[in-house]
Amino acid sequence: MTHLTTPLNWEDLVLSRSVLQALEEIKDWELHKKQILENWQLKKYLKPGYRALFYGPPGTGKTLAATLLGKELDIPVYRIDLSTLSTKYIGETEKNLQKIFEQAEQGKSILFFDEADALFGKRTTVQNANDRYANQEISYLLQRIEDFHGLVILSSNLKHNNDAAFMRRLQNVIYFAPPSLAQRRLLWKRMFEDNFELEKNIDFDKLAEEYELTGGELSEILRYCSLRAAQRGKKELKLEDILTGIKMQKRTSTKI
Repeated sequence: MTHLTTPLNWEDLVLSRSVLQALEEIKDWELHKKQILENWQLKKYLKPGYRALFYGPPGTGKTLAATLLGKELDIPVYRIDLSTLSTKYIGETEKNLQKIFEQAEQGKSILFFDEADALFGKRTTVQNANDRYANQEISYLLQRIEDFHGLVILSSNLKHNNDAAFMRRLQNVIYFAPPSLAQRRLLWKRMFEDNFELEKNIDFDKLAEEYELTGGELSEILRYCSLRAAQRGKKELKLEDILTGIKMQKRTSTKI
C-alpha cells in the first residue's frame, strides 16, 4: 500500500460541476453517516461503507480527487496496486487482501484501488483450476469491499470493463472526462502562467485550443520546462521548451 498525499487543496481541482457535485456527495456521506446510522437509527437498513468507481482516461484527476477527499476528511488514503497482490500461490491473494482490509478497518483509512480493471473484469467461464481460483479471488474481494465500513474508491480507465456484480455494489460512478477548452485554459494559467516569467510570444489560449492535453500530461510538461529553466538559472518560461515538452509527452503517450 502507498499512502497518498498532495500539497494541493480542494479548490485546485479543475473538474466539471457535475463531477465536483458527485465528489461532494461522497464527502457528505463520510461527514454525516454517524448521524444517519446512529442518531437516526437507520443502520439496520444502510451499511456504513461507501463504494465509488472513478473512471476515465489517464491523467484526468482520478487519483488527485481521491487524495483530496482524504485530505478534506482528514482520513489517510492508501493506494493498492492489485497487480502486486495477485500471486500464483493458491489462497495467497486472499490473505494479502485480508491483511489490507483489516489494517484499513483498524486505522480508519480510505482504500483506493488503482487500475481496478486488472481484477474486476467479467468473471471467466471455469475451464481449468486457474479460472476457478481467479473467480474465487474476485468474489472474495467483492465481498470484502461490500463489508468494509469505510470508503472504497476503484479507479479504472473504462467503465464497461467491470464486473456486473461489482457494479451493483456501487453508490457512485463518476466519469473523469478529458478537460474541456475552458478547463485547459485554467490549467495552463495555474500551472504555467502564474508561476514563471514569460517570453512575450507565449499565447496560452492558443496552446489550450491546439493541444488537447490532460492535467497529468501538463504536469509532465511543467516538469520538463521547470528543469530547462533551472538549467538556465532563471525562472523564465520559453515557448520552445513548452513545444518540446508537448512533443515529448505526446510521443510518450503514444508509446503507452
